[in-house]
Amino acid sequence: MSGFVEKGIIRVHNHVGPDIWLMQIELPRIAKEAKPGQFVHVKVNDPRYILRRPISIAGTDAGRGIVEIIYRIVGKGTEAMSHLKVGDTLDCLGPLGTSFDMDKDHIVGIGGGVGIAPILFMARASREGQMTVVIGGRNKEEVFWKDLFPKKVRQMIVTTDDGSYGIKGFSVSVLPKLFAEEKVDEACVCGPGIMMRTAAEMAKEAGVFCEVSMERRMGCGIGTCLGCVCDRKDGKGHYKVCADGPVFNAEEVVL
Repeated sequence: MSGFVEKGIIRVHNHVGPDIWLMQIELPRIAKEAKPGQFVHVKVNDPRYILRRPISIAGTDAGRGIVEIIYRIVGKGTEAMSHLKVGDTLDCLGPLGTSFDMDKDHIVGIGGGVGIAPILFMARASREGQMTVVIGGRNKEEVFWKDLFPKKVRQMIVTTDDGSYGIKGFSVSVLPKLFAEEKVDEACVCGPGIMMRTAAEMAKEAGVFCEVSMERRMGCGIGTCLGCVCDRKDGKGHYKVCADGPVFNAEEVVL
């Protein structure tokens, strides 16, 4: 899906975590069409930055025409975005990419860093009790996400590297026990590469179908520039993350 360009007014823009911002934009067409796992390609309102920035959709409110994104300042482009004000207009291309499979009865969503955003969208779109959510961060300050998830999730598991909140350790450390004790139909993962690779390996060992959301630098966002390719596991070339993904069967890509 190539999406469409839509300009919308910023309705909310809050600093919510360490270098992390939450933005709600009035984008009725994108809000109506977007599915969990997809992203928007955002044009920074600054002539110094020509390329758009790909940002996962964290949630939508189709009734109000709102698209929510949560992003971390990682460079000059996103730093410039953080200075935008409520009432400013933002140019977005979307919704882009593939989405997570939401048809399973029990889905475990595993997220780390800003990779938690698509897991949040999944949880918001899920049925009552359909999802178990596992999120991790370095410390208590980084797991502010826990308060954004709806109460309809089956279970919420939070881990921190330093043990300042929830279970001490990495998010993937709880998966073997979870997979062994509960009937899990699907695992959906988004976060740092090593976390996704480990989670996918654990899911495979437990016989659980696994999807991963890949993150890459993107130029066009629609499959023409070839700047975001990832290797196919079958050795037959590459996938374009923006167009063939970002969500893939974990068995199809090299993590």
